[in-house]
Amino acid sequence: MKLNREDALRWLEQAEHNLKVAEHNFKASFYSDACFMAEQTAQAALKAFIVYHKKRLIWEHSIQELARISAQYDGNFEEFIEYGKILDRYYIPTRYPDALARPAVPYKTYTEKDAREALNFARKMVGKVSEKIRGMSSR
Repeated sequence: MKLNREDALRWLEQAEHNLKVAEHNFKASFYSDACFMAEQTAQAALKAFIVYHKKRLIWEHSIQELARISAQYDGNFEEFIEYGKILDRYYIPTRYPDALARPAVPYKTYTEKDAREALNFARKMVGKVSEKIRGMSSR
């Protein structure tokens, strides 16, 4: 099978940038934004891994589903399905008040603990994908 390393590296570069943004938001105590960017980091990282194995772009946004697809190529990605159960919750409700029960507002809803956990998951995904695509640890 011919691997698509060039496009995968573009996705991975975006994932690494997203992770920096998530970390910046966390340090600034913008926890809902950190959660969302951690979710975006995970999406881009898993898409990098999938693109690495096949040319066609994946129009999927669920971390759980992207992790399932990734696990078809490497069983080590199965643990990320569990992470997806948490991270998928940060895709829409972290940004839209109408995605939460009244009177909740996203920026007041998500906590330091939520953001710390989301960042931990995102870092692990970026690290694993970087290791698989670049052949070494990203950190």
